[in-house]
Amino acid sequence: MERFVLFISEPGSDDIVDIHPSKPAAESALVDYVRARSATIGLPAHPDDDRAVASYFQNSEAIYAIARVMPLAQPGNDQ
Repeated sequence: MERFVLFISEPGSDDIVDIHPSKPAAESALVDYVRARSATIGLPAHPDDDRAVASYFQNSEAIYAIARVMPLAQPGNDQ
């Protein structure tokens, strides 16, 4: 079963590492995070999700990554 990890790191905050069942679920969680943080720090709200994420991380030291996590291959199991 593949899963996706969402990693977010911002200076002055604890790192966030969440596991999601799909890439769209991880992307949705990232958008939710960006929208909540943007409202908290007074950034403009973009109607487009991609633009909201790009705008939030553009001039920031914050970083994020979404990566697929796959189980380790077992001997005799071609993966």
